[in-house]
Amino acid sequence: MRRDKKLAPKELQGLEVPAGPNKKNNEGAMCQFTDRFYSAVRTLAGDGAVKQRLLSAYKDNLETLPDGQVPPSVRKQFQRLRQTMCSATPISSECSVVASVRKMSATDAAACAADIVAMFSELVRAKSTGERISVSASGERTDSPQDLPSHIALN
Repeated sequence: MRRDKKLAPKELQGLEVPAGPNKKNNEGAMCQFTDRFYSAVRTLAGDGAVKQRLLSAYKDNLETLPDGQVPPSVRKQFQRLRQTMCSATPISSECSVVASVRKMSATDAAACAADIVAMFSELVRAKSTGERISVSASGERTDSPQDLPSHIALN
């Protein structure tokens, strides 16, 4: 089987599933988040130092996601990531994301990258099962999630 060296963007996005009787109204927002996280994970899996991959993955795909529309299954983890990625005070003309990643150790950057992979995994799992994940007021899950790996090495 011949594999093209470069896939067309449509091939990377996967096949669209036609609307069926069980298609939910909020599926469009979930697809947007899943697609953006997929692109971030692809960036994280690329070449280069983990800090540079994290910076590109976040700035190019996740930075502009609206907080109010983050799916409940990853909301608390995404808020923690956003706080971590914007925690440092920028110097000169850099933004807070660049400053935060610059100040991170490679281990901290790898932990943030692993969080992005875990959130993508959760989004795909929830989307594929059609499951609605319950979240308490504190942001803790009230259902029993499948065990996710506690550590994923990306460096």
